Amino acid sequence: MDQTHARALEALQPFVHLANSNSATSPRYVANIITNATSNPHTYVFAELLETETVQALASPDTPAEYQGYLKLLQIFAWGTWQEYQATPNLPKLSSEQTLKLRLLSLLSLAATAESLTYPALTNVLSFSSTAELESLVTTAVYENLISARLSPATTPPNVNVTAVAPLRDVQPQSLPNMISLLTEWETRCGEVVSDLEAEIERVKSNASARHAKEQAYQKRLEEAIEQRKATGNSSNNTFSGGPSWGKQSSFGRQAPGRWGSGGGLGGNKREADDIDRDDGFWESGEGDDSGSRMDLDEGPASRGGNAVRTSV
Repeated sequence: MDQTHARALEALQPFVHLANSNSATSPRYVANIITNATSNPHTYVFAELLETETVQALASPDTPAEYQGYLKLLQIFAWGTWQEYQATPNLPKLSSEQTLKLRLLSLLSLAATAESLTYPALTNVLSFSSTAELESLVTTAVYENLISARLSPATTPPNVNVTAVAPLRDVQPQSLPNMISLLTEWETRCGEVVSDLEAEIERVKSNASARHAKEQAYQKRLEEAIEQRKATGNSSNNTFSGGPSWGKQSSFGRQAPGRWGSGGGLGGNKREADDIDRDDGFWESGEGDDSGSRMDLDEGPASRGGNAVRTSV
C-alpha cells in the first residue's frame, strides 16, 4: 500500500472510532465528527467513515434539516469536486481548512485525468482569482506528496505538468460495476498475453532442442570420421614399415646387400643377385684361407697393361 494512503487511513481512524462509539447518537455530534474529519490536514480518504451506521443515519427523514447536508458533504469530500460542492444547494458552509482540503482533492481528481493542466482551466475550475493562488495550491499539493508536478508559467499557455498522483480518492459506489467490467477485460487481455508468451517459450525450447540434436549428430559423425581416418593411417603405416632385408654378414661386421622383400628391388632377379654374390671380392668368414676374409685390390694403371699387380689384403 502507498505510504501516503496508509497515513491517510491512519489519520481517519480516530474519527471512525468516535462515530462507532455509544455517544454518537445525536445528529449534531455526528455532524461535528464530519466537520473535524474533513478539516484535518492529514485525512484524504473518507469511505470508512461514510460506511458507519451513525453517519448513514443522517439520511433519515427524522434528521433535522440543518444536519441533513452533512452526509452529502462527506460524500463530496470522498469522491466529489469543488465544482460539485458549488453546484449542490443546502450544504454546510466550509471553513478555510475545509476549502483548502476540497480544492486539493479536486486537484487530485483533475491530475489523474490529464498530464498537463493549463493555468486558465485550473483557475476557472477551482474558483481562483489569481494565478498566485493556483501556484500556492499546487505547491502545497507537491509538499504534501499528493502529486508530483512542475509549474511552467512561461509557456503559452502556462501549465502544470503532472508526473504522478497519489491514490487518495475514494471510489464512488455507482462506479464499481464499470470498474469491475474494466478489470475483467484487462484480466482477459493479460491471460491472452500470457498464453502467447507460453506458446513462444515452447517454440523457442523446441527449436533449441532440435538445434542441440543436430549439433550432437554432427559431432558424432565428425568423431566417426576422425576414428576412420586414424584406422586408415595405421593400416598404411603397417604396409610400408618392412623396408629391405639385408643378406649375409660381411667380414667387416656389416650386412651385405641381399634380396629385397616382396616390395621389389634386387630380389626380383636371381641372376643379378648371384653375380653380386660372386663378384663382390669378399669371402665369408671360415672359407678359404685361415686368415679369414680378404680382398684383392688392383694397383691402378698397371692393371691396364695386362701385367696387373695384385695386392692381397
